[in-house]
Parts: sequence; C-alpha cells; structure tokens
Amino acid sequence: MNIGKLARRLTGNDYFFTIFTKIMAVLIGLIASSFSNRFLGPELKGELGRISSMITIIATTANFGLYQPYPYYKRQEEPDVLNKFLRIFMLQFIVYTVIGVLGAAAFDSFALAAVCLIAPIQVLANQLSFMIMVEDVKFKNVIFFTARITNTLITILAFFTMERTIMVALALIVVGDLITVVFALARMRRMPNPLRADLRFAAKIVPFGFISMLTTLMLTLNYRVDTLMMGYMFGITDTEIGYYTLGVSLSEYGWLIPDAFREVLFSRTAKDDAIGEVTMSMKVNLYLTLLMIVGILVLGRPVIMLLAGAEYLPAYPVTVLLVAGIIPMSYFKIIGTLLLAQGKKGVYLGMLTGSVAINIICNCVTIPLFGKMGAALSSVVSYMAAGGLFLVYYLHTYRIPAKDVFLFKPEEITRLRQILSRVKRRLTHSA
Repeated sequence: MNIGKLARRLTGNDYFFTIFTKIMAVLIGLIASSFSNRFLGPELKGELGRISSMITIIATTANFGLYQPYPYYKRQEEPDVLNKFLRIFMLQFIVYTVIGVLGAAAFDSFALAAVCLIAPIQVLANQLSFMIMVEDVKFKNVIFFTARITNTLITILAFFTMERTIMVALALIVVGDLITVVFALARMRRMPNPLRADLRFAAKIVPFGFISMLTTLMLTLNYRVDTLMMGYMFGITDTEIGYYTLGVSLSEYGWLIPDAFREVLFSRTAKDDAIGEVTMSMKVNLYLTLLMIVGILVLGRPVIMLLAGAEYLPAYPVTVLLVAGIIPMSYFKIIGTLLLAQGKKGVYLGMLTGSVAINIICNCVTIPLFGKMGAALSSVVSYMAAGGLFLVYYLHTYRIPAKDVFLFKPEEITRLRQILSRVKRRLTHSA
C-alpha cells in the first residue's frame, strides 16, 4: 500500500480530513482518559471539573470575543486584517498575564490562583485556534491532533511516575494551549508586535466583539453552568461531580460529527453564505450522528469500565440522558456558523440566551431533586431549546422546507453515491 498516496486521498477533502483527524484524536484521547481517570479518581476529577469550568468562563469573558468578528471583516476585505487582529491579541495576552500574576499572588485560594495563571494563555489559544480554523481548517485539525498526542504521552508518564495530584491535570491544560499558540503562529508565519496594535481598529471591533463575547459566554455557560451550580450552590460532592463530568465527556464524543461540519463551514461561510452546503451538512450530520449515538449507548458501559474502572460506573446514566440533546444541539452548531459569518450576532445571542436561561432555571429545580441526573436533564432541555430555536429560524429565514434538512432528495443520494464511489476508487488505487 502506498501510504503517502492514501494520505493525500484522505486529506483532499476538508470534511473527510476534519472527521478523520477527529476520529484519530478521539482514539488517542480514549487512551489518555484511561490513564487520567485512574490517576485522578472521581473526587479529584470533580475538583478539576470545577476549576476548569471557572477557567473557561473567565477566559471567555476576558477575551471580549474579539476574534469572532474576523470572518466578517475578512469577507469585507479589510486591509491587513490578519495582522491587525493578531497584534491586538498579543497585547491582550501581555496585559492579562500581568494581571493574572498579581491576582494569583493576592488570592489565598488554589483554585483562584490557578484560574489567574492559566486564563491568559487560554485566551490567546482560543483566539489563535479560531483564526487558524478560518485560515486553514486542515491545519487547525493538525494542531488539535498534535495537542492530543502530547497530552496523552504526558498523562501516561504522570500515571507511572507521579503522585496523584490535580497539578498534573492543570498542567495538561496549559500544554495544550501552548501547542495551539506556537503551531498557529508558525503556520501563519507571523510574530505579532503588540506595540503596533491598532487601538482605533480595536475600538471599532469592540462593540461587535463584546456582543460576541456575551454570545460565547452564553454558550460556555450552557455547557458549564451545571458543574458550577452543583459545586458552589447546592453542595454536591466532588465525587458526584466527577461522575457527572465523565458522563459529560463520554456524551461529548457525539459532538464529533457536528463539530467537524461546524469547523469546515466556518471556513466556507467566511467566503459566502453557502446555504445549500449548510442544508446538506445538516442532513448528512443527522444520520452520521445517529450512528455515533447508537455506538455511545451500546458501548458506554464497557467503555467506562475500560477507561476509568468500575468506580466510575455511576457516570453511565448521565451519558445515556445527555445523548438525547446531541442532535438538537448540532443544529445550533451548524446554523450558528452562518449567522456569525453574516454578522447576525443579535439574533444568535438572543436565541442562545434563552437556552441558557432555561438551563439555569431548570438546574435550580432539578439539581436539588435529582443531583447529577437533574443537571443532565436540565442540559438536555436547554440543548433542545437551542437547537429548536435555531432550526426554526433557519427554515423560516431562508425559506427551506423542513423535509429538506431531514430527507435526501433523489439527486442528492445520487451525488453522495458518486462521491463515495470516487473515494472508494481513490483508496483502492492508493492501495
């Protein structure tokens, strides 16, 4: 078999390459999870869940969403647009690092100190990850894949050589972010000078960025608020939170297909609306994701035993409940790329905020009654609300018949068969 030729065939299509790299990253991530879960145990895993949730929320707020307008300004052919954004990001990083070091010294709390020190690099990593996704979606997946391999190797090393501590898990977050920063800057062949940051341009994008920050914050809260409410409002133990976070992690493998389409569509919709491609993506995503869900349900319990051991089996019911929200939320992920590229940030934020409000209200009722299962139930309700709102808006705005996002037309089936046939021939010829 000609390995080089086979690799070129697989990487020739953005969708195939994105899905392929994510599948490989998942397989590597499963190995890392096996060692990480056993290394930490449910209690430390729950503590990590609380701290990482705080880091994510602080980092999301601190970046002001300034990377989100990039596809819009790229479509408008803003002069020197890439360098303008990168210089602003580097200036933010320097300012936040200084603030973070001072904050870590002032707080008498390990969790808060960790947030202060890690959040600045996560802000920059998130910004550059988004930029490289728009500029070169294939290389973005190379970065993702590289970070997974590195984290896996470090996790295995820690398992065999270090004492059980949350510091190792937090270090893995930093390593992944550093890889993203270094690789993205190297690929873009730029080392932005923060002293040349265009503050007038920064002021111009702040209103857009602020709304985008609120949007991303709402999205983050939709995924993370349950963990924070369990730990800080209702006193759920770290062990129970550890079960919950593992259940969430397993259910998130169902995002593999929607996230692949989302990343490619970010690149495509940065150039034009691509309504036909968005609609087709939703159809293909639906059936591939259904297969993924079946796999999670069938293999969930044995996978927990393999990856974490019998002590984590209480996580399985959480996984089963959460998969009910995967398909509805996939509509939000896919349609959201189009709205952001079109600059419809108000519509996007309004519908997402409604979903988050539902999540928080439901959590206030369900967590005291059902603990971790109550948090999972609230998440599913909010995912269904978000997916439903975005899908109804899309169908109404672009006058798409509902059946077109669920059922394939005969000519589309013919086209898919032709594509699969071409892929099969290429793979055969590469053998």
